[in-house]
Amino acid sequence: MKILSGSVVLSLCFIVSSVWAQTPDRFSEGMHLEKEFKVEAALEKYELCLKSNPHHAQALTHASRMLSNIGGRLPVDKKEEKKKYYSKAKAYAIRSVAINNQDIEARLAYIISMGLMTEVAGSPREKIQDAKLIRQEADAMIKMDSTFAPAYFILGKWHFELARLSWIEQMACKFFFGGLPENISMDAAIKNLKKASELQPNTILFLFGEASAYHYQDEDDKAVKLLQQALALPLKEPDDIPRKERCTALLKEIKGG
Repeated sequence: MKILSGSVVLSLCFIVSSVWAQTPDRFSEGMHLEKEFKVEAALEKYELCLKSNPHHAQALTHASRMLSNIGGRLPVDKKEEKKKYYSKAKAYAIRSVAINNQDIEARLAYIISMGLMTEVAGSPREKIQDAKLIRQEADAMIKMDSTFAPAYFILGKWHFELARLSWIEQMACKFFFGGLPENISMDAAIKNLKKASELQPNTILFLFGEASAYHYQDEDDKAVKLLQQALALPLKEPDDIPRKERCTALLKEIKGG
């Protein structure tokens, strides 16, 4: 058996350490690009990171969020294309949660992808089939951290979406799942959405959610105030760009423009 020389061993160690060093560098590059709202470029870096290390939980989580963002920015008539992005986002998030099911950000990425899939669902059954799971995930996150604002937003959005189901969707829910969960209401939606804003003030997503609920309740004065507040805020993350677009669209709808 031949014994490797010291120089060869050192060379091998250098090569191995260089390969491993590439993974955190790519992730860091992705984070930098994400902060600059360069979503597609950030996604590319995260996926390169995952090629080197498929079990990089943070890269999986952030790649999931970038995919959700890209899908969310597509026009509403591009449902099938949106589904492809959301489906991949969900797959990445599932892998991240499997690595560490106590990672609240990974669980958030998972629930975001599920919620977005629901928004582009083609049938009442698709639209409501994940409702129970979304509620369970929101409750689980609150148990993990009772001050985690996004969990209350998700719970509020859950109430909001189910409280405004059409009668056809309600019938489908009764047929496939034995009926709607109890205590669903728009008041519960507003309560949880307000809680999210109290825990994490000046968040565009939360303000838009609350404004949407007030608009549904025909309380447009409150809705307009919240939308104007949201539009005056600086962008904090890539998802804030389409969120502001939604705020502008809803404000225009309320004012009859």
